[in-house]
Amino acid sequence: MNKKNQINIFIVEDNEVFTLALKSNIETAFANKPIKIRSFETGEKCLQNIKEEKPQVVILDYHLNSKYPEAADGITVLDRIKKENSETNVIMLTINDNMDIAIKSFKHGASDYIVKTETQFMKINYSLLNLFKMMKAKSEAKRYKNVIRLFLYFIALQVAVIIAILIFVS
Repeated sequence: MNKKNQINIFIVEDNEVFTLALKSNIETAFANKPIKIRSFETGEKCLQNIKEEKPQVVILDYHLNSKYPEAADGITVLDRIKKENSETNVIMLTINDNMDIAIKSFKHGASDYIVKTETQFMKINYSLLNLFKMMKAKSEAKRYKNVIRLFLYFIALQVAVIIAILIFVS
């Protein structure tokens, strides 16, 4: 697998059964993509690995402190992820269909907000697909910007050479 094109996804969820099901679902849905998925039971464990592995996507449970009461909640972890790398896309998961939590998540930088229901995996896959498209578009825009910059440098060099020739010929 080409590490340069590899998409790193972190799942931060304290329900191990849900995590395994989600991981399997993502791997099946995106079998043609170079994806690496790591999972963590707490936000703190995720944050210990975020600098080194630089995930492009984090799927983050809002209620991380249900199993471990001393663990940070999803919004706190979201803030720390965004502080570490504002480009990381975060999909917030929750069992609550609560507009205030959704708004709070988006204000803190979440890319999407998904309620855990019978269609949760389909919604997560759709959100991931959209994020992958955005990531590809950003990458292509950056590449085209570099090509244009190189072209402009080349034109500037040509103009400088022509001017130099005109000065020395005169």
